[in-house]
Amino acid sequence: MSTPTVSVIIPVFNTADYLAQAIESVLNQTLQDLEIIAVDDGSTDGSPEVLKSFGDKIRIITQPNSGQGAARNRAFAQARGEFVYFMDSDDIILPQTLETCVEICRKDNLDFVFFDGASFGEDLDLNANPWFDYHRSAAYTQVQHGNGIMADMLERGIYRCSVCLCLFRSDFLRTHDIRFPEGILHEDEAFAAKAFIRASRTRGIPEEFFLRRIRKQSVMTTNFSESNVKGYLETLRLVTPLGRDMCERIAIDALTRTITTSLCYNSRKLPLRIRLHIAREIYTKYPYAFNWGQVAKLILGKPF
Repeated sequence: MSTPTVSVIIPVFNTADYLAQAIESVLNQTLQDLEIIAVDDGSTDGSPEVLKSFGDKIRIITQPNSGQGAARNRAFAQARGEFVYFMDSDDIILPQTLETCVEICRKDNLDFVFFDGASFGEDLDLNANPWFDYHRSAAYTQVQHGNGIMADMLERGIYRCSVCLCLFRSDFLRTHDIRFPEGILHEDEAFAAKAFIRASRTRGIPEEFFLRRIRKQSVMTTNFSESNVKGYLETLRLVTPLGRDMCERIAIDALTRTITTSLCYNSRKLPLRIRLHIAREIYTKYPYAFNWGQVAKLILGKPF
């Protein structure tokens, strides 16, 4: 069996209204030497029928609802591509995305490459939510170690953990055992952190290849809950041991401070017992990231 250049992995859960457009954007790539692996993660809408309508153009894996991390891991275990792209089932990539990324990865012998994106959809307001701004690559067009890029992005406030903004060399992920944590939200955080920390060669492409759909009832737009808290705290537990030397430690410490700040900010309306738990976790396990002002506002439920 031949080895495709790129394996495109698409976890699917109740996105029937957008799924066909996402898959078509992959099928319309200028690079045709690819395989598409879609994982139906226990959908209860019309998503399974949409997947079946593509026939043998895609490979379908079906599993009980286990979350995006588990779906991606299962598909990656079966992926045959030299490179892997993790696609969300409601987003779009431009036709030249995969071909350009593969060319640059091969030319510069990269572990992975990252690129820019644009957001579109319902009630989009970039001023109200700058996290939907995916422009960061112009400053990183030279090959560098990932930990330096990560630290610089975090300092500038332009670090984005979405794996949909990256094309990875499959052997790089397997060599360093980079997988998604399962059973939590924010699974991209730990995966992206390990990829940046372990990458000896990476760079950016300042092109808007990725179109992120902002819609109601997605993970990114639903209200912050105890499940989000669990995901962030588990992420902190997973990323803390990654810093093995001073350069890696600088990047991981900066990420820890960014996550704890986000956690405090977004948890202000949660029950007091949860807010106290967050404060205790940060104080006891990540004291270098503890900010008295932020934690006080968290406990009192006051705006930052």
